[in-house]
Amino acid sequence: MSFINSPVFNRVIVPISFTASLFGGVFLLREYTGGRKCPSNDRMDGKVVLITGANTGIGKETAKEIAKRGAVVILGCRHMGKCAATAVEIRNVSQNKNVKCHFIDLANLDSVTEFVKEIKNEQQHIDVLVNNAGVMKPRSPKTTPNTDDGFERQFGVNHLGHFLLTNLLLDQLTNGESPGRVINVTSDAYQKGKVDIDDIEKNELKGDNRLTELYYQSKLANVMFTKVLSDRSRENLEKRVTCNCVNPGVAHTGIGRHANVPFYSVGVHMFKPLTWMAMRTPRQAAQTSIYLACDSALANVTGAYFDDCKKVEDTKDMCDGVVAEKLWKASEEWTNLNQRMSQLRETAKSGAPQNIGPACNNSTTS
Repeated sequence: MSFINSPVFNRVIVPISFTASLFGGVFLLREYTGGRKCPSNDRMDGKVVLITGANTGIGKETAKEIAKRGAVVILGCRHMGKCAATAVEIRNVSQNKNVKCHFIDLANLDSVTEFVKEIKNEQQHIDVLVNNAGVMKPRSPKTTPNTDDGFERQFGVNHLGHFLLTNLLLDQLTNGESPGRVINVTSDAYQKGKVDIDDIEKNELKGDNRLTELYYQSKLANVMFTKVLSDRSRENLEKRVTCNCVNPGVAHTGIGRHANVPFYSVGVHMFKPLTWMAMRTPRQAAQTSIYLACDSALANVTGAYFDDCKKVEDTKDMCDGVVAEKLWKASEEWTNLNQRMSQLRETAKSGAPQNIGPACNNSTTS
């Protein structure tokens, strides 16, 4: 009897081969449906790239790839233990020792200001700012519904924190050899959003519905911020900074870990096989951010919305320009932007010691 007709072959080899082929096919299908890979091979040697929320998920994968391309990478994170571990990992994987981590809490505007002071002391300029960090539908007891400044957390972190950070860093972004790049990570959920300046907290809504609408609003605010900053760069900054936004797609990250859904944690585990198939990996979701950060052909592209490494639409066609301007002006007031900018200038002139928040060990050794 031949081996092919033997019981061992039929009972052991065939099932193993079938299972291996099935899993291999599933992995290939997931790679195929996970979106385009960044089409640019451009290096980033000598560039300085700052990424918020870079200790996990999409931010981490963005940082990892950009470090491989030779840039100085600054990880702006709230959890410094995780940030330090991520920095070591990225240094080892990329063989790039210029990976630094610094503390920033986007839910605290004073923390954002102190972070900017620290970056200004350390770096002469920033080539790329990736506003990646975000939160979705926060719930107690894991987090609080409001920021330290009293704003609803999703609006405060997803929009106001990054609005302040970007504006305070504009002088560092506009003083390089080429225009500085601002990349705002948004979501196609912006399409369901509505920004109401007079009711930014959406107090007429309740429960999970309110949290959902607030998330949509924060993502639309990202688009509006992109539109107005791009306009102002053309008008007031001599086109020295570009600003675009990206949709990373539905990705398997930790952004929904605070979602206010009954039995959320149970549901995550029950449906993990389905979500594993349907969602992009953080690496796949990071490709458009990487593309916008590194591709030299995009140096002067601004005011656009990108998805799957392709320009989809201009932000001026995606939102109400009048509301966007009102949001910008209101955000200036809510963040005390002008006062904070004046304080930074006075501090820089006086050379006074600055109260710097905690930072991890940025030694170049692993």
